[in-house]
Amino acid sequence: MSIINRIIQVTIYITIPFFLLIFFASLLTTSPYLQLSKGLYATHDQIEYDHDYAIDRIMGYLNYRYDDLEFGATEDDPTTIMRPIEIRHMVDVKNLYTMLRITALASLVIGGTLLVYLYKKNKQLLADTLKNIHKGPILFSLVLGSAFIIDFNTAFRVFHELFFTNDDWLLYNDDVLILLLPTAFWMVSAIIILILFLLTIFGMNRFTKKVLLPKL
Repeated sequence: MSIINRIIQVTIYITIPFFLLIFFASLLTTSPYLQLSKGLYATHDQIEYDHDYAIDRIMGYLNYRYDDLEFGATEDDPTTIMRPIEIRHMVDVKNLYTMLRITALASLVIGGTLLVYLYKKNKQLLADTLKNIHKGPILFSLVLGSAFIIDFNTAFRVFHELFFTNDDWLLYNDDVLILLLPTAFWMVSAIIILILFLLTIFGMNRFTKKVLLPKL
């Protein structure tokens, strides 16, 4: 295999799985997903503000529908229920999330373009690439999944220390973000993301073996 073809393969191995991972992770920032989790966690029983309204404002902020997080317990409440440190942390989260979204979109464009190129120029290499695209994601999922299962709190802390340059993510147990999105929520969400991620990767592998390879 030429160096150029190998570079194309490696680029696809990185860009397509990365896009899929961020795509499924983006489900965390949709109001419907958070509505599904309503009442599933013990901390939700402690919420004294309008649960649905808080979800709409926080997710709306992350998805650029609202410019700030200065909202009250209800739509008519003029006060702000989130502490300044919570708001600062969400600003950091939005900046990180925006960067990941842009990177994921660029990854889709690059990886998709290379897949189309291989489809037109070298279908055998395309098949070989898709047939082996699951190897990296499996290793990644095993490592990440093991970290979550063995010690989720430590994995959660390491994640924040890697991606944030301050301690604003260290919140009180009765803060808005903690009551709405407790540790158990993130654990369940991580598992769902990994499952969807792996199912899609294995789907691509099976499609290659059952559909693409027989046509070559």
